[in-house]
Amino acid sequence: MGESNGLLTIERSEGRRRCPSCGEENKNMIHESTDKTNIISDYPRVYGKKNRCGRCGQEWREK
Repeated sequence: MGESNGLLTIERSEGRRRCPSCGEENKNMIHESTDKTNIISDYPRVYGKKNRCGRCGQEWREK
């Protein structure tokens, strides 16, 4: 696990998405959003995704 800008980077896991901090699995509590710091393609501009836990507030991205 690496950390840059307070954003945790974890390996993509099989099955349900789970918060690396508190272990929350409820899909209604895990929020996916666009990560403007992670540019995948320059033209057309494509950004990566990041996740935020609704229970503890931890943000992370999967690689």
